[in-house]
Order: sequence, then C-alpha cells, then structure tokens
Amino acid sequence: MSAASPGPLPTQPLWQSILILMSAIGIIGANSLLLSPLVTAVGQDLAADPGAVMQAASAYGLGVALAALTLAPKGDRIGAGRLLRLALAALTLGLAASGLAPGLWGLILAQGFCGLAGGAALPSIYSLAARIAPKGREARTVGLVLTGWTLSMVLGVTVSAWVAELAGWRQVYLALALLAALLWLCSRSLARLSSGASSQVEAAASSPLTALRVPGMRTGLLATALLMLSFYITYFYTGAHITLDLGLSTGQAGLLPLFYGIGFGLAVFFDPLLDRIGLARATPPIFVLITCSYLGLALTSGHFLVLLGVTLIWGIFQHLGLNLLVARLTALDPDQRGAIMGLYSTMTYLCVFAAPYAGDLLFGVWGLVGCLIASACLTALEAFEAAISLRPRQKTPEPTASKSTKSDCASPGAPA
Repeated sequence: MSAASPGPLPTQPLWQSILILMSAIGIIGANSLLLSPLVTAVGQDLAADPGAVMQAASAYGLGVALAALTLAPKGDRIGAGRLLRLALAALTLGLAASGLAPGLWGLILAQGFCGLAGGAALPSIYSLAARIAPKGREARTVGLVLTGWTLSMVLGVTVSAWVAELAGWRQVYLALALLAALLWLCSRSLARLSSGASSQVEAAASSPLTALRVPGMRTGLLATALLMLSFYITYFYTGAHITLDLGLSTGQAGLLPLFYGIGFGLAVFFDPLLDRIGLARATPPIFVLITCSYLGLALTSGHFLVLLGVTLIWGIFQHLGLNLLVARLTALDPDQRGAIMGLYSTMTYLCVFAAPYAGDLLFGVWGLVGCLIASACLTALEAFEAAISLRPRQKTPEPTASKSTKSDCASPGAPA
C-alpha cells in the first residue's frame, strides 16, 4: 500500500520557511527565559516577592508539558503547519495578556496559556524542520532552525532586559506579542504542510501511547533525558557559582549564557558534517565531546575568563548533540512526528522540573564541580547508549525489497 503525498512543500523559498521556524523558537525561548532577569521589576510593579513571581515560570513549564503531551499529536491529524499557526495565534494572545496583567494571578494564568501554546508549537516546529529539509541537507536545515535558541538567549533575553530598563517590563511582553502576530501572518504557506504523514495514518488516532510503541522511541526518550538532565543540572547553577563562589557580579554571571549562546549559534557551520557522517556514526563521538566539555568546565571552574572560553565550546557541542537527537526522533516514524516530538518536549520539561532538585543536592555539597561531574557521567552514558542502539543492523536478503523500505527510512541508524 503506497502512502499518499504528505502535502505540498511551502511555496515560499526554503530560507523564508527556516527563518519563520527559527524566529518562532526564538520568541518561545525568549519568553521561557525572560522572567528570571525581570523578576525584580515585575515583583515591584505587582507587589509580589520574587518567589511568587517565579510561579508564573512554573505555570509556563506545566503548560508546555501538558500541551506537548495532549495537543502536539493533533499535528499528525490536522497538519503540523496548521497547528503551528494556531499555536502562534494563542501565543500572541498569551503574551499580550502577560503584558497587560493587572496582578500576579493574571500573569500566572497568562504564562500558563503561553505554555500551552509553546507546548503545541515546539513539536510542530521540529516536525516541519524535518519536513522541509532537502534530501541530504537534513542536519543543516534542522541546525539552522535550532539556532532560534541562540536568538532567544543572545538577543531575546539580553535585548529584553535593556528594553525593560528603558520602557518597563510590560512593553517587553507586548513587543513579543507583536512579533508573534507578525510570524502568524508570515506563516500562511506553512498551514498547508503536514508533518509528513500519509493520509491513511493522518486519519488514524495518533497519541502518546501509539508513539511510545514506535520502535526506538523508548531509547530516544532515554537519550533525551540524559542530554537534558545533564544540561540543566549544570546550567541552573552556573550563575550561583560565579556570584557566590567566584565573588563576581550578576552582570558578569550573565556573560556565561551569552558565550554559550554564541557557541550554540556558531555550531551551525559544523552541521553539514553531520549530514556527511550520518546519525549513527556521529552521535557517540559527539556525546563523548560533550562529556569532555563538562570535564573541561570542571577543571576551569575557578578561572572565570577560561571558563567562558570553554563554555563557548560547550555550546558548540551541545548544539550538535541536540541536532542529532532531534534528527533521531523525527526519523523514527514520519507518520507520528507530532506525537513523538510531543513526548520529547514533555521529557525535556520533566528534566527542567527535576534538575533543580538534583542540582541542589550536588551544588550544596561539592559546588558546581559536583554538578559538572554528574553531567559528564550522564552524557558518557548516552554516548554508550547511542553506540549500542544506533549500531547498523545486519540485513538479511529478502525476496521483496519493498517490504523493508519504510523501516529502513525510519530507523534511528539511518543517516540524519
């Protein structure tokens, strides 16, 4: 039974589609990271202490996890492009409501709504990135889309902090709402684009349970947990290390995410190598290099300027590792990309939730070095897992080659 066409590619040039997806990640990422530097200004305006204000960030995270689990699979039925446009419209409303919030609970509810929009949008973005990628340039295309996280860290958070100082925190959210509305207007051609599913499967029910039954999904989620937990255990405590252990200012602590973001963006020049090497061969050594980055950070943690240089290298390898992970998951089953990437986003935000508790135990006893050693162990474990799970399988000759076509393409050992 031959699969029906997954829908036409967008009529606009490839670079425009990539720019829209990259910018969407940038806006979602900026909103998720924004509240931390604005917490004092928001608290003073809303007469709330910093801990109460950060409840809005928790509401956002819960909204993302819930939507990624329940709304993301809808993209396999109505089309990832259409779901992305609906999510951008909802995000516009949520950001505008955040900027106009009359009190703390208004902000918390608005950010929870933004979380629902982000949880639906992110899996759709990853699915569409894999869908629009030309043959042989998958890693390069996905890598360009992933640089949206660099936009959110380097431009979104930094520029937003300056805007907040000049015009107030409400204008920051209203500006993001305008940008989200502009993206919604520009993304019309993506509305006709599905995640790559056949019409037969689009009509069937796609859900987290069906996605969990996809071969390779559980090891893919394990890889997600190891990568994300290792990152957040360390990242959440770098600021505390710089200000408390090294005795430097908050402004200097802000340089570390800046250098990380620059490295993350520079890695786009190395993405074509992943297309040439292939997913199965590239993943284990990249995770070994991420492990070495954590060990390098541990060795240089007492020397601020050297630490910044190693952080830039960490950002490069982290980008490559994330690119390979997204390629691995989107290749498992194109018919269920929405549900698969929904599970990915859910696992990611579970790690965001769990990392502060694990990191607090480690940082309280051994400082940042303890967090870094734990992160290195997690990524080393992932390098071992990838070396086993992504090994090329020995194929036995079959009378009919057409029978194995889909499984070969969807195999996590196929080139990215």
